[in-house]
Amino acid sequence: MKTCMCAVLAIAAAGCNAPRPPEPSAEKKTPPAYYQVDPAEAASVKGRVHFSGKRPPARRISMDSEAECAALHKTPVLEELVDVGKQGGLANVFVYVKSGLEGKKFAPPQTAVVLDQHGCQFVPRVIALQAGQTLDVKNSDPVSHNIHPQPRNNRDWNQQQSPGSPDLQRRFARTEVMIPVKCNVHSWMRSYIGVVEHPFLAVTGRGGVFTLEGLPPGEYTIGAWHETLGELTEKVVLGKAGTAEVNFEFK
Repeated sequence: MKTCMCAVLAIAAAGCNAPRPPEPSAEKKTPPAYYQVDPAEAASVKGRVHFSGKRPPARRISMDSEAECAALHKTPVLEELVDVGKQGGLANVFVYVKSGLEGKKFAPPQTAVVLDQHGCQFVPRVIALQAGQTLDVKNSDPVSHNIHPQPRNNRDWNQQQSPGSPDLQRRFARTEVMIPVKCNVHSWMRSYIGVVEHPFLAVTGRGGVFTLEGLPPGEYTIGAWHETLGELTEKVVLGKAGTAEVNFEFK
């Protein structure tokens, strides 16, 4: 009986001294699998946005309620909602791939897109932003502003920004075309932010031209959005390393 008891104690002691299994390590988050376009197959879409017909006259912006804003301008400030350049090129049009990239996730750019408050106006009027990319908001004016994006598919926020204060840095997580931006202090200030989940987006200048480069081959719908003229779409098929031309005409 004593021998059995000793054997049991010996086994128990061996069990106490046995090495313990390693503790389960904390789960590491798997980095997202971003889609990579084969450079040898990358295609592009080029084109121009044109305006035809009689364009609306520019309207004067009254800054009389804010003497400091008015003092920043030597001449009356005009707002051209339909900003047309030479040969009918239409500015401030957000051009983007509207469909055709479903299921592909692209890494957001490391560079920020800047929205400045200068002369008591938002500069630029229209911004193209990839989801997850940083929006860098500056105040170059000697007066306070209160920037207030008004999204429907992203988080709403508004923030006061005093003269000389640090830049505000924000991100939008989801696609939204478009997000209107206002200043809660100066009612005439307007801007628009287009957010998509890929890097194939552009905003036209007064020449109306745009380029979307580095696309994988496929069938796409290209959208062109303007704040007062609405949105037009065109379909395009891109082969390997191909280039397609897509033109839009607003009337």
